[in-house]
Order: sequence, then structure tokens, then C-alpha cells
Amino acid sequence: MFVCFQRLAEPRKEKMSVPYTDNDVRIYKPKSIDTNSPLPLMIFFHGGGYMAGTLDTEDAQCRFFATKTPCLVVSVNYEKVPKVKLDDIIATGVAAVPWCKAKARELGADPAKTVLNGGSAGAFLSAQVAYHYMSQGDYESISGLILLFAVAFPYTYGENGKYKDKFTAWAENGNAQVPIISRPLAEYIWSHYHADFNSPRHFPGLARDLSKFPPSYIVAAEKDCFRDDGILLNQLLQESGVPTKLDYYEGLPHYFHVFPALNAAHEMMDKAIEGVRFVLK
Repeated sequence: MFVCFQRLAEPRKEKMSVPYTDNDVRIYKPKSIDTNSPLPLMIFFHGGGYMAGTLDTEDAQCRFFATKTPCLVVSVNYEKVPKVKLDDIIATGVAAVPWCKAKARELGADPAKTVLNGGSAGAFLSAQVAYHYMSQGDYESISGLILLFAVAFPYTYGENGKYKDKFTAWAENGNAQVPIISRPLAEYIWSHYHADFNSPRHFPGLARDLSKFPPSYIVAAEKDCFRDDGILLNQLLQESGVPTKLDYYEGLPHYFHVFPALNAAHEMMDKAIEGVRFVLK
């Protein structure tokens, strides 16, 4: 995955002034491309459980998406819990969309083709922002979603959710000492969110109507507590008539793509590029 980036200009750092906060952003633009069309826009939200992560932690992934898609990538930082609440983070993500679109227009990219991308918490935020726009009747601002290790349901969904029989990953992996994320860690992190476990505003998979959700590319991994978030969300979107594509990785844990020694990490990122092209079709 970590190939040379000679076709990428040095990322540019800016401040995004939006309601609630000023946030750092980093903009990745290929130096030159063999196309007559403007670059699409990708707004990238890093992972880290809304408690950790910076623009640096997924710099390599942003470079990869910018050069391989190709596209203009704007990586958006956000405040973390417990300093802020989940609603504040979502508000930042919502406000980032028009800001990034204006920046894309300024840099010669095409804001009419806007993809939200992120992994884990970044995927969670992408879905939450998409739900916000959908719930407001705005079906045009977001062209597609890239949800790497999607988060869309509360971890309690397997106890009382409508499709609880299909939501067994937390029971299977939550206390099985799988890498990266466990049920106790999730409970600790989510205790700082002030989240409503019954609201699609916080958990978009709970929405009664997903028919206007953007086309979505989803990654799920077998040994991930969030495995069934992606699989069930993919099913519900397909049943709602939304174009989706799911790539599933057996025997691998949450966020395995950040370990470049794994051949599967390279495979996943290559397939994710195809996922971007899929949602932009």
C-alpha cells in the first residue's frame, strides 16, 4: 500500500473555521493527472474511537486515495471526547461538507462529486453526516460513502435489535481477545459519547428509511466486533434500493489495513480504490 507518491504535491495545511471550533485540515492534490475532467472531492475523517487519532495517523491512507483514485482529498481533524460530545463531532463533520466543497471549487476540483471516507470512527462520522443530510432532504451534497469497518449500530443491538439474530459479532468477538477493539474497551469509549442508543442521528443503521442514503462501499472483517455493522448495513441499504458493494475479509481483525506487513492490507486498499470508483459511477 505504501507506494511512492511522486505524483502528489506536498499536502497543504489549513484551518477550517466552522461553528463550534476551528479545525486543522490537510489537503492532498495530485500534481498532474491524465484526464480532462476535474478531480472528485474526498472528505476524509480519521479513526480512533472519537477519542484518539490525528491528521498524521492516516496520512499514508490519504496520500494513497489521492494518487490512486485520483481525487482531491481533504482530511478533516475534529475535537475528541471527553472534551466534546458526540453531537459536537457530528456538527463539525456536517459543517465540513460545505467548507470542503468551497475549497474544492477554489482548487479546481468538482464539488458535485463528493465522497465521505473513513475507517471505524471515521466511517461512523461519515455515516452520521450522510444521515444528517438525508434527514434534511438534501440528497445531492454527498455522492457516496467509503465505510471501512463501518459503525452503524449500538453494540447493544444484538440484545434487542430488530435483526439481532444477524448481529452476533459482539457476542463472538467482544470478549475473545481479538486485536484492536473489545467489548470492555468499546463500553469505556462510548461512555463518553452521551449517545442516544435509539437514535438514527447517532446510529444511522436504525433509520426507518434508508432509501435516500448515498451509494456505499463497505469493508467488514470476520474477527472484528463491528463486523455485523457493515454486513447488516449493506443488507438494509440493498433492500432499500441503494447501490452498495461489500468486501469481507475472513480471519482478520478491526482496522487491519494500517499494518503494511499484511498482504491483506495492500489488497484491501487496492479494493477500496475500486470502491471509490464504484460509488462515483
